Parts: sequence; structure tokens; C-alpha cells
Amino acid sequence: MTQTVLISGANRGIGLEVATQLAQQGNQVIIGARQQAAGEKTVADLVASGIDGSQLDSVQLDVTDDASVTVAAAEIRQSHPDLDLLVNNAGIAGDMTKPALATTAADYAATLEVNFYGSLRMIQAFMPILETNNGQIANITGLGTPSVFYNPAAYSVSKATLNALIQSLAVDIVKTKRPVSIYGIFPGGVSTDINNHMEGPFMKTLAEGSKAIVDILTDEQPHNGEILGSDGQVLSSIERQQR
Repeated sequence: MTQTVLISGANRGIGLEVATQLAQQGNQVIIGARQQAAGEKTVADLVASGIDGSQLDSVQLDVTDDASVTVAAAEIRQSHPDLDLLVNNAGIAGDMTKPALATTAADYAATLEVNFYGSLRMIQAFMPILETNNGQIANITGLGTPSVFYNPAAYSVSKATLNALIQSLAVDIVKTKRPVSIYGIFPGGVSTDINNHMEGPFMKTLAEGSKAIVDILTDEQPHNGEILGSDGQVLSSIERQQR
């Protein structure tokens, strides 16, 4: 089953690769980019790579700007009223080397503004369209659980907060019987510019990490309230929490 998909931050990195793979599968893909010119160039590049231009569109979308998100939602309601999948991919890493205590309030606020509040803006703005189409909201996230091996404080805090939001909204969706689902996907370590193309035995290539995401996006399984690993394993769910 093909879908109409909006991906934030889709002009580079994981967002671009997910957009590419979804379009190659025949889905309608809308590229969300902070700069309109960047979105248009991405569409042109994808067409040049052999993807049918009729499957592609772009929209100016800055998830940190209320007005930008509101305008984008209105535009997509007009041009793509069949939107049934939102992928909240836009995110920042912050300084991943700073210890938690040395990370300033401003550092935490900066990552939360994009990774948490940006996703919240998108969910609130696009929920009415997605409900009409029995849609789904997928959020590219992280475990949010620090370890001695990996402890990017501001990033982890922002993703832990995002995961709490996902599951809180999922509970409300169940209680109010809204015709939509929301979940998170943690693709594991993926080598991109957000982490300076980190390499190692536990790091995936961009294509590998994105395929893991696409496989979940297209599996046609119910995932409301789940945080899923790259292999589709359920790492956390609202059902487990309620037992």
C-alpha cells in the first residue's frame, strides 16, 4: 500500500535517504526543509536520480517556527489532503562531548527546541489532516538512556522527553479513540553529519539505518505507543507500562 508522506529535515542525512527509499517504493513524498530553495533542489536531485517527479513535492518547514509549521500545514491540506504519514525527522545533536554538568541550560534548551518542541508543533499542526486519513506519526528518536559508553547529555535528555511525549499522546489516542497512531523509531547509531560521520562496529551506514526505518514505516503493523529498535523490536510500549 502506497502512502503520502511528509518528512521534516528531508534535504539531507537520514531524512533524505528515507525520502529516497520511500519514493523508490512508489510512495508520494513531500520534502520538508528549512529553506524552500533547499527543498526544491532536493526534489530536482531526486528526479535527476530517476525518481518520477509526480511522486515528489517540497514545502518550506522550520520546526522551530510556529508560523512556518502553521503555513506548511495549510499548504499541505490543500495540495495533499490524503497525507497519511508524518515522519518527524528534523533534529540536532548539540555538543555530544560535553559532560552533563558542563552542559548549560541554553545547551539543553537548544536541543529541546528542535527535538522536542519541534516535534510537538508538527504533531499538533498535522493531527487534523492525519486523523482524516487514519494516519500515523513516526518520530525518529533515541533511547534517551545514558550509558558509560554513550552519554551525549543534551541530546539524550531531548530524546527521553520526546519519548515521554510520544507515549503520553498514544495513551490519549487510545482513550479518545482517535483514528491515528504515534510511535518512535530508534535506528541505532547511523553515520551522518550530525555525528561527524562516526564509524565503529555498532554504527550503520546511512542506507542501512534508513532502510531499518523504512521497513517499520511500511510494515502495516499497529505501533501506537511503541518505541521500536532498528530491527523492529519493541523497546518500550504503553501496554507494557500499564500492566
